[in-house]
Amino acid sequence: MRHRTKTHLLTNEEVEKLFQRAEVGRLGTHSEDGYPYVLPMHFVYFDNKIYMHGLPKGKKIDNIKFNSNVCFEIDEMLSLLYEGVENPCDVNTEFNSIILRGQASLVNNLEEKSIALSKIVEKFTPHLMNKELPINMIKGTAVIKIEIFDYVGRYYK
Repeated sequence: MRHRTKTHLLTNEEVEKLFQRAEVGRLGTHSEDGYPYVLPMHFVYFDNKIYMHGLPKGKKIDNIKFNSNVCFEIDEMLSLLYEGVENPCDVNTEFNSIILRGQASLVNNLEEKSIALSKIVEKFTPHLMNKELPINMIKGTAVIKIEIFDYVGRYYK
């Protein structure tokens, strides 16, 4: 099975498409207590960066301030591959995934925050994308940006 990690790589175009269609990714941060912290986050990908939004206080924000090195994972399970399989250990999964490493930061620039939040609205609630975002909501919402250092996209069919 190990050989699959090198031979089943998504192309750059396939990675780009998965970044665009995936709705939830998992953000992995470092906690001060030494334990990793992973949580699902809605996100948008543009300008080769990941943007997420949420409350301006909490564990993910504390962790990013403590250590800005993060991991982000996206996956889609397409099906279980069990046709003709008699041994449960031989069942496999058809999937696509991306695992990336990067540096997270809180976006303070109001223009960048507004653009990121508008892209999030466009992705998740396109019927509301022509509505103006209230400035107090932009100021009161945390926007997290991940500068991507590297990533690997994989598939199995």
